[in-house]
Amino acid sequence: MALSMRPSAGFALTVLAIWLTPRFADFIGGWRWAFLLLVPGPLLGAAAMLWLRNLPESVKMAGGLH
Repeated sequence: MALSMRPSAGFALTVLAIWLTPRFADFIGGWRWAFLLLVPGPLLGAAAMLWLRNLPESVKMAGGLH
């Protein structure tokens, strides 16, 4: 079940972003700043990877290399 939930959640977020971005562009009056709506996703992803990298379990999995 978990193997199907992660791709489903990713697909749902992608569909939501594709649906929401043009509406946001219309709301703010153009496409110039519309893609700023998408900025939090990569920032949160990078922050999560940095946080996970410092967990003791990740150090054990990497054999002390990180």
